[in-house]
Amino acid sequence: MVNERIIEKSSYTKLKNLILDRKIKRGQRMTEAFLSEQMELSRIPVREAIQLLVHEGFIERTGKNGYMIKEYNEQDIIDLYSYREAMDGMLARLFTQRMDVSQLYFLEMNLEHMHEQLKSEVDHAAFSKIDLDFHRYIARGARNKYMEHQHEIILEKVLYIADSIYETGKEGVKMLLDEHSYEETYNQHQNIYTAIESRDLNGAESAARESVRNGLKKALMALSKMSSQ
Repeated sequence: MVNERIIEKSSYTKLKNLILDRKIKRGQRMTEAFLSEQMELSRIPVREAIQLLVHEGFIERTGKNGYMIKEYNEQDIIDLYSYREAMDGMLARLFTQRMDVSQLYFLEMNLEHMHEQLKSEVDHAAFSKIDLDFHRYIARGARNKYMEHQHEIILEKVLYIADSIYETGKEGVKMLLDEHSYEETYNQHQNIYTAIESRDLNGAESAARESVRNGLKKALMALSKMSSQ
């Protein structure tokens, strides 16, 4: 039983990484047989992984035995960011209530690393990791395992959507994130940190929500540019 759970978790992680790492293309039809071959696993753990990712909204069924990576439209993006806004706001509030000195230190170090990125040409991949880590520190420090789990799923979807826009747009990454956007992200994180450090529960929640709303504006703006090309 324990080994079966380990294999199930491993197949789930492996399939999700294939999606997030773009090893499986959008619009590409998938079957259990195809994925079993790609993942070098038997069909049973692959089938279970597929069902988990269908439930999480990464994959959708197409036809009788096929699956495809979910395509996100404008309303999907609005709904996802609305969910994230509520989640990030509550996590920031809980973190402010429950944090200890070491957790605040990790946030401070994260901000310093982000600020270092702004001193020269920004490495988008490195900046993105620092950005996500900031939110993960807050989710972990909120000490609610159910919210932390759901928050991670949301972050992965937001990252996938953003990367899809970068990949499709003729202007590439610059279409959504220019140097001013990087600075804006840093300033928003600084606002969240300042409220948390001051033990301002309402301020922390408000700053976290505002950060997500700004992210939605940029995503919709980039999607609009992409659609008009």
